[in-house]
Amino acid sequence: MTLAQCLKTGMENNPSLKASRFDVDISTHGIKEARADFLPSVSSSYSMTPIRSISAKGYSTDTDYVDKDVRSFSIRLTQILYAGSRITNTYQRARISEALAKTEMELAGMELAYRIETTFYKLMKAKQDVITTQESVNRLTESVKSAEAFLKRELVPWVNVLQARVDLADAQDLYKIARNDVNRQRVELFSLMNQTMDPAIEFSGGLNPLLATEPVFDDSLKYALENRPDIKSLVYQLEIADKNEKIAIGKYLPTVKFDVGYYDRDDEYDQLAEKRDQRNRYWSGGVTASWDLFDGGRAWYEKEKYNTQAQKISALIEDAKNAIATGIYNALYSMNEAKQRIKSCAEGLTAANEYYDVEENRLKAGLSTIPSLLDAQDRLLRAQANETRATLDYQLAVSELKFYTGKEDIE
Repeated sequence: MTLAQCLKTGMENNPSLKASRFDVDISTHGIKEARADFLPSVSSSYSMTPIRSISAKGYSTDTDYVDKDVRSFSIRLTQILYAGSRITNTYQRARISEALAKTEMELAGMELAYRIETTFYKLMKAKQDVITTQESVNRLTESVKSAEAFLKRELVPWVNVLQARVDLADAQDLYKIARNDVNRQRVELFSLMNQTMDPAIEFSGGLNPLLATEPVFDDSLKYALENRPDIKSLVYQLEIADKNEKIAIGKYLPTVKFDVGYYDRDDEYDQLAEKRDQRNRYWSGGVTASWDLFDGGRAWYEKEKYNTQAQKISALIEDAKNAIATGIYNALYSMNEAKQRIKSCAEGLTAANEYYDVEENRLKAGLSTIPSLLDAQDRLLRAQANETRATLDYQLAVSELKFYTGKEDIE
């Protein structure tokens, strides 16, 4: 699998990203729920109430005068005409909440891409370390053989053989550590993609070359402030707090409703009072205005709560901008440092390779010693590790810059 395939698989399968998509669906349903408040509500009811006399005293003692069955049916339509703009603000808040959920999903995707990308590069570096340490083990194995051969001819002391064996053991330890690092990075990568570990899957791609042009801080910061999902998220949260404040203020304004209804009532008395049976059918309609004049300050303090929340979010926006600026600065500094290290490490690696070849040839000619060859081997291993580390650090810095600017790619 290449990096692009890992990113695609992770975006499709990662559970936390799936949860973010569900949040978007939830907020979409919230818009439809809020939109329903603009429409009238229709309710109906039916009841049957038997009334039976227990005792009667006074002018009429005929129980049939009281005993009856009452059946009633009604259907009623209610339309809110005005509610202090609370319905409008609630609907607008729902739309902002959907936009907020989308930016949160975008941020989750960006964070996932950053983690997959950095893990992939660390895996590539670990695989290169395996190759480097394996080469080191092979060279030191030959060094041990050479030392033992020289010892048999009494050309070197026993201590040189011991020294070669110690260095070989160290190289074997580094090789095992590198292989374990490969396994750890593979586990992490499979986890981010939400896939079961599969030994048959290999990851390939290596580390990317250096960028052709160096990014500029001002351009990077400007792009970040305009496109970073977390900045957008905080701005949406600020707008939601503003809507909540307006909804709270709207509770001090009157509510006006229009009602129209149809009613059917049937009163059926017992046999002796059949002549008094009655059925009424009628409709009614009208406008009702209600106004809560005092609520103990509840709505006022609710408004103040959201006003304070808005101030908090404004402070968080400033903090996020500072954090982004700092992150971009650090990424650019790290890129510049790693780029310089790559250049010097490449020169050092060339020299280390030549140094080792010279010492190896001199040893074969009897002009050098085992310790000198081991020293050249150690320098070569360190030069290889330094170059790999510098290349990885550059890639991680580029990924960090992409993350802080919100760009999908940097050219």
